[in-house]
Amino acid sequence: MSKKAITLVIAAAWLLIALAIIISRERILSTGQMIMLETIPVDPRDLLRGDYVILNYKISTIDRSRVSSEPGSYTYGQPVNVNLEPVGKFWQPKAVWIKNKPSGGVNIKGLVRSSQGLSFNIEYGIESYFVPEGKGAGIETALRRNVSGKVAVEVAVDNSGRAMINRVLIDDRPVKFD
Repeated sequence: MSKKAITLVIAAAWLLIALAIIISRERILSTGQMIMLETIPVDPRDLLRGDYVILNYKISTIDRSRVSSEPGSYTYGQPVNVNLEPVGKFWQPKAVWIKNKPSGGVNIKGLVRSSQGLSFNIEYGIESYFVPEGKGAGIETALRRNVSGKVAVEVAVDNSGRAMINRVLIDDRPVKFD
């Protein structure tokens, strides 16, 4: 094979990989169930790091009383399934499982990140929200002016438990980047 043919094969392979990732993420948004998650207020001075927003959710800290009776330990890096149920406008954890997924509600996949006393923290892969370059300051300004700090995130969760942020809302209004 010539160098040109090898280069074209490599470029085509990278293009296929990129398309597969994009299609996978778009599938989550188009077929996943939309749920609303409440964020925990974060000091706006630490909110932005570069061109993404750091998000922390109320569902990230789980009380051990919600843990299933499955055998196993909930230690750092342990994959878990969190069963969520709607409580008012937002979704809250109902149960946490290591292997089985309970029926009913929405199940979201996560990883245990820390354990302290009667609770542990779970990361879902939706803790960073990337924004257009130079536009993150608008969210920071809105949060500084917003006394109530009502920031919510609409998340799509597919049948396998993968989650993806659909949009961020401040006081029930979607954040726009005009």
